[in-house]
Amino acid sequence: MKQVLFGSDRAAHVGLALRATFFAAICSAGFVGPLPALAHDRDARVGWNVHQPMRFIVSGVLRRDGTTDVIKPIHSVVTADDSETAVASFSRTAREQYPGYTLIATLASPIPAVGICESSI
Repeated sequence: MKQVLFGSDRAAHVGLALRATFFAAICSAGFVGPLPALAHDRDARVGWNVHQPMRFIVSGVLRRDGTTDVIKPIHSVVTADDSETAVASFSRTAREQYPGYTLIATLASPIPAVGICESSI
């Protein structure tokens, strides 16, 4: 049998429904914060250690061998564990791609991550 609400009964029922919805929203919002931390702790406990290397923008200045006034700036995005490894990789590539030039200066800057990777396994 369907119940029909009139007047103040209907307002009281709607008010109760709104309070219940608000209460449910508050309770569920309280659990949103700790979930990523709990997932991370679980990953560590089961032995899932994921390592994601960083990306660096590496800039360098090349000087033509035998001159002091001919330089060439070069740049590259390098994926590496740290800035020293990124510079070493960049230096190897520069020697291969620019014969007749010497790398005289480098600068490695980390590229910030644009998003996060979350696992909901």
